[in-house]
Amino acid sequence: MSMIKKEEIDRKINVLLEELGFEKCILDDNKIYRYHQEYYKFTFLNKFQAYVIECALTLEEAEKNRFEDGDLYPISLQEKFIDTLRSDLLHYYIS
Repeated sequence: MSMIKKEEIDRKINVLLEELGFEKCILDDNKIYRYHQEYYKFTFLNKFQAYVIECALTLEEAEKNRFEDGDLYPISLQEKFIDTLRSDLLHYYIS
């Protein structure tokens, strides 16, 4: 994956999360997101060419890097990537 493409996807993820009311936070030099009292991060996995959503139910869990792996979002979804992520966030994570 080219760096430009990954940066564009990262930007789209940031825009989506802001639209949905997630708050950006920095924890141990890592960008994470808070939604109510839960913490989320999106990690790109080179091996799978996909992002994984990870969730910690409390700040304490997030500080200890105890995030549970969630769904995998392959970049091969291309144009459907953000729509799929939006739908899953609304239905499974923040409902």
